[in-house]
Amino acid sequence: MGDVLRFAEPARAWVEAFPVGNGRLGAMVFGGVSGARVQVNDATAWSGHPAGPREALARVLERGAGPGTLARLRDAVAHGRHDEAAALAREFQGPYAQAFQPFVDLVVDLRLTGPHETSRPSVRVDEQVDERADEQERRPRSAGRRLDLRDGVVGEVVEGGGRGVEVEWFASAPDGCLHGRWRADGGAFGWGVLLAGAHPGEVAATPEGVLGACVSVELPYDVPPAHEPDLPARTDHGPHASLVGAATLRVATDGRATAVGAHVRVDGATWVELVLATATTSRWPDAGPLREPAEAFADATARADAALPSSPAEGEAARAAHVADHRALADATRLEIAPPLDLLLPDALTPGAEAPLAARTQAAFAYGRYLLMAASRPGAPPVNLQGIWNDEHRPAWSSGYTLNVNLEMAYWPAEVTGLGSCVEPLVDLVRVLAREGEPVARELYGCDGWVAHHNSDVWGWALPVGRGQGDPAWAAWWMGGVWLCRHLWDRYTFTLDPDVLRDVWPLLRGAGAFALDWLVPDGAGGLVPSPSSSPENERVVDGRLVALCAGSAADVALVRDLLRACVEAADVLALDEPLAPRWRHALGRLPRASVGPDGLLREWPDDAPARDPHHRHLSHLVGLYPLGELLADAAAPQERPSSGPAAPGTGRDLAEAARASLDARGPGSTGWSMAWKAALRARLGDGRAVDEVLGDALRLARQDLPSGEGGGLLPNLFSTHPPFQIDGNLGLVAAVAEALVASTRSSLRLLPALPPSWPDGAVVGLRARGALVVDVQWARGRLVEATLHPGRDEVRVVRYGSLVRRVVLRAGRPLRLGDRLVDRQVDRAG
Repeated sequence: MGDVLRFAEPARAWVEAFPVGNGRLGAMVFGGVSGARVQVNDATAWSGHPAGPREALARVLERGAGPGTLARLRDAVAHGRHDEAAALAREFQGPYAQAFQPFVDLVVDLRLTGPHETSRPSVRVDEQVDERADEQERRPRSAGRRLDLRDGVVGEVVEGGGRGVEVEWFASAPDGCLHGRWRADGGAFGWGVLLAGAHPGEVAATPEGVLGACVSVELPYDVPPAHEPDLPARTDHGPHASLVGAATLRVATDGRATAVGAHVRVDGATWVELVLATATTSRWPDAGPLREPAEAFADATARADAALPSSPAEGEAARAAHVADHRALADATRLEIAPPLDLLLPDALTPGAEAPLAARTQAAFAYGRYLLMAASRPGAPPVNLQGIWNDEHRPAWSSGYTLNVNLEMAYWPAEVTGLGSCVEPLVDLVRVLAREGEPVARELYGCDGWVAHHNSDVWGWALPVGRGQGDPAWAAWWMGGVWLCRHLWDRYTFTLDPDVLRDVWPLLRGAGAFALDWLVPDGAGGLVPSPSSSPENERVVDGRLVALCAGSAADVALVRDLLRACVEAADVLALDEPLAPRWRHALGRLPRASVGPDGLLREWPDDAPARDPHHRHLSHLVGLYPLGELLADAAAPQERPSSGPAAPGTGRDLAEAARASLDARGPGSTGWSMAWKAALRARLGDGRAVDEVLGDALRLARQDLPSGEGGGLLPNLFSTHPPFQIDGNLGLVAAVAEALVASTRSSLRLLPALPPSWPDGAVVGLRARGALVVDVQWARGRLVEATLHPGRDEVRVVRYGSLVRRVVLRAGRPLRLGDRLVDRQVDRAG
């Protein structure tokens, strides 16, 4: 049985609709009878054009910015000339990255009374009340919507007059199309659909010889973010062609059908099958000019024609192919900490009637994985701030790629919950960023390798944004590419496949080369990245707000993590890499994490107070989670040698400083920030604190608050900043996984942070670093059994509470461990 989410009625707002997706095409299904909306996105549909990043770089260089500017900026930072440093950082800024755009809408009408029904006889006045009641009973109505997370299908039943029509929607990855299905359980029905583009300049047509419609959509040339109200909301045309999109609708039915323009009408049907395919002139992820609009039209049309079922039986086969593909990912990892989900929304989130926390957690875990597999499939761009679901022409933060935590967080759960294939789109984006970021590193900074900053888009935007006016607190950060490379390294550490590592090695090497050139002497024998900042926080120095420094805790941790990966990757691949000695030398000179006089982990190299001690960003804790740099130092007491006290700045000191830093940030926050807090608490082994964070994160959010002032869940379980940001949903999945299984390449911790609200449960299919799959069962808060499924021969240290055991694993031979980590059974047959 799958986990099911339900609404009792059609969606009244976008945040009540159910999402479906196949990586390329995303749709929000509203449900209903008359004017039932299905809002559709294409993952490649963005404003802008391929030449945008290079031309913006040329304009910044023409203004005089370059390596000399960087030298002056570093000198200003080193000597405390903070205002000058901020002004120099602004000289590097280009305009803003581009925006993800809505694409087309489907509007469906359903009639349960056919057009040739005979008129009823006239009624007397004293019978009119009964007549109205009878008509009310006969009027079609929705009996409720449901989203089956295991099947990836949205279903609804429309009832009236004692009969009904079953409606289903799904987005199929096997055939690349959105499917809609209508089947009567008695009698016939009338049906109509309108295909409408979401942009000016739409051109609709009815093709000859087929039942359907086509819409051509011209996407805008430039769309700045909504937080810049003084800029034009959109620019439709410019010196280059912008994207053109095509949507092709095809319909099959046993009814009498007509098509006019973009409208298809059917009468007397017992079944209808609909498919919609989309395409744009984008060449994602390849470089070069846009395709011709005719190519996009041909792609969408060929896909729709091939996918259209000509009968209900063929429709069932298409549905079965989709479900099989979806379940292959959905069933890779399963969490059971509550009965099978059948949650009625938004009641399950409403205070006083809300579902137990374990049920909401199980729903968040299953739903988050559902969103990632629906929004990130090979061949399409990676998830943006809203996955692949957006109905605004000027969405918050452009619904783009924010690289100072949000994009990374979106992929935290991928490897660990069996969705490694969903990371391929992110790897493609990193390739695009490296391609566009190499000239930025070389020409703007005089550095080797490639660079990315804190914002990007489908075109690989690699410049700082802000138009020369952006606050350095958020617009001056140079570690976007460095952090993204962590996911490339994780691709290897979870699989130990050298071919995977060989494939991404040029990207790792390029980012590692840039990181080397971004380091400067700190005057005390060490090296630090400069300039540097702690996104998106500031400190107060001499009464002024200061963002820039040399060697923020976050930047140092990210550089150290990347250089370690580069050194190990060169060794694994047996490369004669000339940069390897420099990487090793730099690693020995980077400063370690340290504790300030306030007992908190230092965020900056000085001890100036933070502007906002409750800031949503937890950048200085990145070394704890997700990097694991502090894991050895901040591990539980039983994981450290017992000889002698911990040295200052290591071991218990750093663990307690990280814990105190989280305490100082306080409860609540934006949706994605609470997800990060939960993951950090889990990494610290604090299950009770994980429970507390989840209690805040998995509640119904207030929708009347200004942007950024309160997280939680929207009625359809979307996590909100506000507004909706998918990283909150996906980060929570990673946090739940971390509470159940934590791993390094050589060790495995079972139930390291089990929350009190999950006293009994089981998880199947969590992935650990080192090609290991782990199943865990527990009861009354204690381990019952763990089964390890190794993909290679190895010796692994397994820990549970105060118990420690070294186990010998053999590839393909599961090992079952009981509550005392004693073997229960070894499957010799493999």
